[in-house]
Amino acid sequence: MRRTLSQNTVYRRDRPNSGWSVCILFAVIMLFGARVSADQIDLLFLVTKPTKDYLNIMTTVQDELNKTYPDKYKYTVEFVSERPATQNTAFQTTANADLIVTVGTAAADSAYGERALESKSIESKTLQLRALQANSSELSALEAKAQQNKIRAPIVSVLITDSAFAALSRKHFGSVNRAFAHQVSAISIDQPTSRSIRLAKLLLPKAKKAGVMLGYSSAAKQQELAESISDLGMTSEFVTIGTKDNPITKIDPVIGEADVFIPVPDSRLINIATARWILRLSYRHKVPVVAFSRTYVEAGALAAIYSSPQNVALQTVEWIADADLDGGDQGQAYPPKYFSMHFNYSVAASLDVVIKDEHFYRDKLHGGNR
Repeated sequence: MRRTLSQNTVYRRDRPNSGWSVCILFAVIMLFGARVSADQIDLLFLVTKPTKDYLNIMTTVQDELNKTYPDKYKYTVEFVSERPATQNTAFQTTANADLIVTVGTAAADSAYGERALESKSIESKTLQLRALQANSSELSALEAKAQQNKIRAPIVSVLITDSAFAALSRKHFGSVNRAFAHQVSAISIDQPTSRSIRLAKLLLPKAKKAGVMLGYSSAAKQQELAESISDLGMTSEFVTIGTKDNPITKIDPVIGEADVFIPVPDSRLINIATARWILRLSYRHKVPVVAFSRTYVEAGALAAIYSSPQNVALQTVEWIADADLDGGDQGQAYPPKYFSMHFNYSVAASLDVVIKDEHFYRDKLHGGNR
């Protein structure tokens, strides 16, 4: 379901039990009440579903853009979750957009699928015309359309993990590099693990050994992380968890010998399968965990560095402001520029860890950036 948001928009939802989301969506409508003119840039938000974090990102991006670039953008929103199951969505999402922001993995999946299908359709028609020895004007028109397709509507995906972006790129384009060639970019939600390592050392200056958990998507980072740990004067021990492994039997000996344990974000399946065991073993061995989400901390980790909706929105605004609408630049994968921190003071007290003011850690980690 797609809607252009303006001052005259009337937005109703027919789903039951959605009073809270109606209120949030009403706020979205009010925020998106910008004037529409012919020379505005058509910015499409393709959003997985209308939940709080997704809507926070979308409204913050729009609000920040309107402050800096009044009336420059026209905003359209489509929720993937509201599409009828039988709807043929090919080519519909990107049809009129100048820029596309996908929010969430399902939204990225949809946008990439449409971009890939459109490209394949044009390529197929071009080959057919060549095989039939079509006249040069028909062929030239189709080839011009193919070239236009390559440079239109840059896509940036936000609220997406490194592993999800790589998987969707392979699924729809064959590789990450080919996704880049189709004007697809991503701002990863996964904070660099080096930040977690540095925070761990700041919180636990006497720590000598760090245990690190990897999954199949993050296993290639082992050498890089080992060097980061060594640079801080610690030794490291890694455990790699696969989808068929028993997490507790593999993690227990590593966390039991560590002074701090750092899980590296991987696929959603690995993250969910290991989190409760990591926290249970952390409690048993009294070894602090420095993790990658606020939820992890609320469940028992000592601390986490993570990407908040506000962090994601601010970097998205910067990407949009610098976006190349002429098609000269290929897509890129961007690490998170901003970060948030969260601490569990009850866990800290039980482990005799003294947590300083957050500004101390922020200045040490990121030179005072947000």
